[in-house]
Amino acid sequence: MNRHARFIKLGLDTNPLVATRLINDYISYSQSPTSLNHAHKLFDQVPHKDTVLWTSLISSYTRLNQPHTALHLFSLMLRLSSPSLQPNNPFVLATVARAIASSPEHLQLGQIIHALAIKSGFLPNNVVVETAFLDMYSKCGVIGSARKVFDEMPERNLVTWNAMIVGYVRNGMENYGLGLFYQMKCHELCTPDEFTFGSVLAGCAWTEDLILGMQVHGYIIVSGFESNCVNPIGNMYFQCGEVSCAERLLNEMQGNVVSKLIKIRGYVINQRYHDAVDYIASENNVAEFFEVDSTMFVPLLTVCTELFLLKVGRQVHGFLIAFSSFHCNNYSLDDGDAIIGSALINMYSKCGSIGEARKVFDAWLPAQLVALWNSMISGYMYNGLVEDARTLWEEMSEKNVISWTSMLSGYVQNDMPRESLDLLAKMYSNGDGSRVEGNCFTFVAGLEACSYLTNLEMGKQIHAKLMRTLTRADTNNVVVGTALVDMYSKAGYLSYAQTVFDLMVERNVVAWTSIIMGYAVHGFGFRALDYFQQMMEMGVEPNEVTFVSVLTVCSHCGLVVEGLQYFKLMKEKYRLIPREDHYTCLVDMLGRAGRLEEAWNLLEEIDVGEMSSRGTIWAAMLGACQLHGNVEMGRRVAKMLETKKQISTTHIALSNVYAGAGMWNEAYRVRENWSKEGDANGEPGLSRICANPVVS
Repeated sequence: MNRHARFIKLGLDTNPLVATRLINDYISYSQSPTSLNHAHKLFDQVPHKDTVLWTSLISSYTRLNQPHTALHLFSLMLRLSSPSLQPNNPFVLATVARAIASSPEHLQLGQIIHALAIKSGFLPNNVVVETAFLDMYSKCGVIGSARKVFDEMPERNLVTWNAMIVGYVRNGMENYGLGLFYQMKCHELCTPDEFTFGSVLAGCAWTEDLILGMQVHGYIIVSGFESNCVNPIGNMYFQCGEVSCAERLLNEMQGNVVSKLIKIRGYVINQRYHDAVDYIASENNVAEFFEVDSTMFVPLLTVCTELFLLKVGRQVHGFLIAFSSFHCNNYSLDDGDAIIGSALINMYSKCGSIGEARKVFDAWLPAQLVALWNSMISGYMYNGLVEDARTLWEEMSEKNVISWTSMLSGYVQNDMPRESLDLLAKMYSNGDGSRVEGNCFTFVAGLEACSYLTNLEMGKQIHAKLMRTLTRADTNNVVVGTALVDMYSKAGYLSYAQTVFDLMVERNVVAWTSIIMGYAVHGFGFRALDYFQQMMEMGVEPNEVTFVSVLTVCSHCGLVVEGLQYFKLMKEKYRLIPREDHYTCLVDMLGRAGRLEEAWNLLEEIDVGEMSSRGTIWAAMLGACQLHGNVEMGRRVAKMLETKKQISTTHIALSNVYAGAGMWNEAYRVRENWSKEGDANGEPGLSRICANPVVS
């Protein structure tokens, strides 16, 4: 710098006061490693260093996110015996507290420094130092100590309030942060700034409190900070599911590259994957996204995974390799970033390229990153390669709860529920000190296995175990509660399912669908419809599976008018596209009621050939023809089937139509054609009973 050169000519560069100013200039001019090196060399040339000079260099390392070097310098400063170099300046303690905030493993040192500040008389009555220690405790996760410092402060400024609010939000206590914001604004009458609003909006986003978020947005507009808070507001709307509001705001405000990143992440969070692809394709400088935030590879790979875009995923992978090579100082593929690696393995696995997934996995070896092993195991299970998954799982030197859960869930997904329960028993029988406690998803996998086997006793044991292990998980966790409802319903114990459902604090559409399906399957049709009405009255939107249950109830109870109304409701109000199983229920409902012409007209309105890949719609129609002995209608259906390969049940139903009318030759002809052209050796049906402890 020219100023530095001028001071060297004057011989003043070794003056502590001048050196302090120059160090600050270096860091203010360019916060880069080069500037920091120049600043440190200047510091070393000063023969007599005072506390202010030390504080300046320590602060510089803290600002450039090098807390360990900053703490080393502070330790070196304390070891020098000169009284002038003792921490008699409170701001050096505040600087050290900020360094410890960036390295929580040194919390104990921070507590010692805090005690030193109190002993030296710097605290209380110094709002800057107190705020620094408050921020240190909150960033180290000791939010109770941070609140104690906050409460004992005789004076608080806006920075103090912001630090406490953001501390609550970062530590998962968003409601406390929002409550503190209310106290700050309404009781203390402290005017917030854009940093306050950013923290509060982050709290609204995490709690998905749209109402409060909109109120804060309105207050931001009135306060004149909207242009400064575009990104936090947009993120809040995305997190709360209000995609259109977020889009409108970000489009109107013409935000920066961070706004674009928020938009892409928002689309992915809300499962608007096509919108994310379109938006990225419309941008000219995609590389800019990754220069600002290298973790953007993860949502991009998520899009490729969900849309099965294998070719695009390969391009993203190639760009990742090129990017990591070019920016080797900031990011390296060899660093073994578990999040990126897991996303790549998951993308290749879900897109059916398990070989490429394995290559990505092998590229990280011999690094023992458990997350990558877990992803590879899940990938094998997803592709039905159970033995490969088991082999890899047994090779793991370290297994965490996700490793066990991946195997448990994989067995269930591949119709191996007994193996899943055996592994769960093994998980809790390890006596070598390596026993792992299951989490919610572990128990859900076990409950799903019990549902497959209708093994009530084992399901009860898992229920009891999770109640002892996870406090109130059966009532406070919607996933666990839904799995319990499903297990008890399939085992025929509707009273247990009802009790679990009633005790659930939160009920989503899956939970409602489970209880409705349970009553529907066991013949309590009107009870199921009552729950469906309650579900809609509570504002929970039904999904496609819910309407399958409802239409099934209407079919078996003869509620044709109601069934048609629900079908119309599904299409017009909830904008759900009917699938094969919906039309099958509808045809079955009309057929049971003898309204065969209406059922036939319905079939003519839809493209049955494209929709009925399994032939279930035709089977339902033929079943109705058999029930009512309508041979002519059966012939018409048979004519439609001549050019289509259908499943065994369809041919059986057609044969039964002829047999019911005494047309044995026609019945024989259908079965002969079935033997020649179809699958006459279909998989036989089976029944299962659970005879404790053996399933057979």
